[in-house]
Amino acid sequence: MSVLARLSSPSAVVSNGFLPEPGRGQVDVPPRVTLTAGGREFLLTADLSHQGACVAMLPGPTGLDAPPVQATVNEFAGMDGGRLVKSRAASRRIALPLLLWAPSRPELLALKRELVAALVAQREPCVLRVAEADGTARSIRVHYTGGMEGDEGTDASGLTFTRYGLQLTAPDPYWYGDERATVFRIHGAPGFLSHPDGAWSVLLSDTMNNPSAWAGGAGLVLNDKRVSDGQYTRLAADTRAEATTAVPYDGVSLYRLTARVRRSSKARADAQTLASVGLSGAVAGGAPAPGGVRFITAVRRPLTGPEGWVEITGYAQGRDRDGRATDEAEHPMEADPGTMPAGTVAVRPVIQADGTPLDVDHLTLSRLDPASTTGEPHTTPFFPLRIAPSVIGDEGVPVQVTSDVDAWPVWRITGPLGQQDAGQPVIPLRLANRTTGRHLTLAYGIPAGSTVVIDTRPGIKAVYRENTDGTRGENLWPYLVGPVSLWQLAPGENVLALTAAGAAETSSVALTYQPRHLGA
Repeated sequence: MSVLARLSSPSAVVSNGFLPEPGRGQVDVPPRVTLTAGGREFLLTADLSHQGACVAMLPGPTGLDAPPVQATVNEFAGMDGGRLVKSRAASRRIALPLLLWAPSRPELLALKRELVAALVAQREPCVLRVAEADGTARSIRVHYTGGMEGDEGTDASGLTFTRYGLQLTAPDPYWYGDERATVFRIHGAPGFLSHPDGAWSVLLSDTMNNPSAWAGGAGLVLNDKRVSDGQYTRLAADTRAEATTAVPYDGVSLYRLTARVRRSSKARADAQTLASVGLSGAVAGGAPAPGGVRFITAVRRPLTGPEGWVEITGYAQGRDRDGRATDEAEHPMEADPGTMPAGTVAVRPVIQADGTPLDVDHLTLSRLDPASTTGEPHTTPFFPLRIAPSVIGDEGVPVQVTSDVDAWPVWRITGPLGQQDAGQPVIPLRLANRTTGRHLTLAYGIPAGSTVVIDTRPGIKAVYRENTDGTRGENLWPYLVGPVSLWQLAPGENVLALTAAGAAETSSVALTYQPRHLGA
């Protein structure tokens, strides 16, 4: 007679396999595996003390770790080997050896029929979940493909037990961690405006798609969906471009200039690209300040590689004392800002290309406003943008993403944001990942109390205004400016920034995402 035929408890075949044994420490406890199908959750790792009908996982499950990788290779003609064209994670197959056991025949039939109906009749995605003893858990969406046809052989089934080799397929091969959420607000913690001494206000932000905003070597505007707003400016070799808009300079506040540049693909291979980015001072009346341009951000910075975008930052504060020598050094640290010439009351950003053509993606000039008497950040309106009363996070805030591969975020942005006085144009909000260099721009004013949802997840990809009952409302895709880039979060640290005018204390940005993992 078969050993399995004499079973009165599942422990006889699983106690030395997947299930916990008495006396084990907490760190040695195997995971709790469940399968949710047809609206019911089935425990696949029944405890030995279970007295009723149960499902136990036998030793030997497969497909729970790394997904299969599909590589496309072009073989070389007439020589050894080939060239990898691309590789991708393919859909995975999971096999689970299961034992269904019950103290009586009717109970076994009820459990078996319910499991078969949930997996096979519904023909909907199921969720396989593996929860560890430390509280962490990972899930994957699967579809039943076979293994429950039944085998009435002596070792496979009996009056009160049956064995299945459950076959599942996961079209999305990644395991998902529990949802993570972060909320950013104007004041309080965590917050985009997190500088201990005040808040950064954007005084001038240019995505380099308007040549009329620059005097001198205005440059050629080109299209590229991989950059900010889908456009950038190419400066000719040995030219200098100066912004036509002057920003007030008080000589007391700390100013920050950030630019994103790269060596142009049109540059000669034997020529060196040198980038210089800084501020040009002006005295009262608009005349140039004596002492010329201060390249606080980059001083003839050498650039290499046609695809090598580099974001460079410099700081300025105060004015030269009479007779002080001009300072042409870079100042990439807040603690060591450069100065402007004596008498400077306004500044204009300047970009200079030496040697070869230079590509410029975006440029932002900000000011650090001191904290108010209440200790909370405040800002002051400056032409040409109305910053009323605040701008969220131009400098960005680091967010640690605990994911093995890219994760797709869902954003819920609550107003007011982007709105101005009646008759004034909407100031677009710009959501950026400084780490990956990806951006999206939404030219839509969000009223107070309203929420806009930007859902980047594959298969969903939606931008809409949320109704008061939480349902999907007005479609906001037409308000996206430039090529659409619903970007993802990279594993590790991501510096995220939302630049938007017209914020109030009720404004907030909620980020949620599920980490994606290679294995359970």
